[in-house]
Amino acid sequence: MEEDLLARSCLYVPAHKPRMIEKSLSLPADIVIYDYEDAVPPSMKIESRSILNEVLPSLPPPNSSRRYIRINHPRHTELFHDDIDAALYLNVEGLVIPKMETKEQVISVSKEISSLEQRHGIDIGSTKLIVLIESPLGLVNAYSICSADCRILAVQFGGEDYSREMGLPLVRTGEDKELLYQRAGAANAASAANVQATDVIWTALDDLDGLRLEAAQARRLGFTSKAAVHPSQIEIINSAFNPTSEEIAYSREVINVLEKAIDEGTGVVNHNGVFLEEPVIARARRTIALAQRFGLEL
Repeated sequence: MEEDLLARSCLYVPAHKPRMIEKSLSLPADIVIYDYEDAVPPSMKIESRSILNEVLPSLPPPNSSRRYIRINHPRHTELFHDDIDAALYLNVEGLVIPKMETKEQVISVSKEISSLEQRHGIDIGSTKLIVLIESPLGLVNAYSICSADCRILAVQFGGEDYSREMGLPLVRTGEDKELLYQRAGAANAASAANVQATDVIWTALDDLDGLRLEAAQARRLGFTSKAAVHPSQIEIINSAFNPTSEEIAYSREVINVLEKAIDEGTGVVNHNGVFLEEPVIARARRTIALAQRFGLEL
């Protein structure tokens, strides 16, 4: 996992909405995903490319979010190739690929991107991918999808399309309990492939307490980030995936105690009733690294 590219929040912004695009430039999301796909009505899909090209600055403003574009699925042959072509003009970090179900699909998409990178004079392989797993078949093949290509930065579980295919109730219970197994499986597959894991969107825009609970749950399941669909969700999500001040302080304490024990010739130590060994100090070091990555007080 590329720690320097680690993200907590990924905000979706419709590519055909100029005011939303403009507002996104000053929002605190780690990644903004400009959407050519589900957020755009069919009649606006082609025009959305021109709108985004006109409104999105060619150079990102200082300290602004990293930029991705969600393109339409390869089965939409009238859109797919031109979506990638338009996206590569926009100086974005990467693309979001919806509804991947097999590693062969991912490899095919990557080859198409390589061809267009060459045409644009972009270093082949430099365009990152966030891949969406949104179906039962995709979940079955989750690890092979997550590990299919070195472009993959993160894998996001898409709960809405998955629920549709499974015929799940339209109204979910709190913290997405219907999808607990599926979300945990996607996070585990991403971790096994050493890529970031992004949790489902929270659709109840007025229920920020519910979002807070689900984001905390997502972190406990092993997700490293969560998708957002409204600016009000960003700070809550960022906070959920930040190490807390207590975690930072305890991590520093653990590192000091265990390093002292190693210097004294002891590989493990009982510290205040807690058994410490190398895996514990590795987690503590990662906590400190995350705090530094996100500019938290140390």
